[in-house]
Amino acid sequence: MASDADVAVITLAEWFANVHRDREKAREPFKFPRPWPDADAAPQVTAEELTELTEKLLARSALRDR
Repeated sequence: MASDADVAVITLAEWFANVHRDREKAREPFKFPRPWPDADAAPQVTAEELTELTEKLLARSALRDR
């Protein structure tokens, strides 16, 4: 898991590279890799899996009786 400082460094480096890039040579903005997956690439959970996982979470939760 990336820390807040890691996120800040990646964001700042990406911003700096894009502000100072040669727009004729690099037409598309730079997109630096992130230490987490893209939201679109996240696997989808079916309704049955969600129900099963929710039950497992509630079984272990300290707040399950609330």
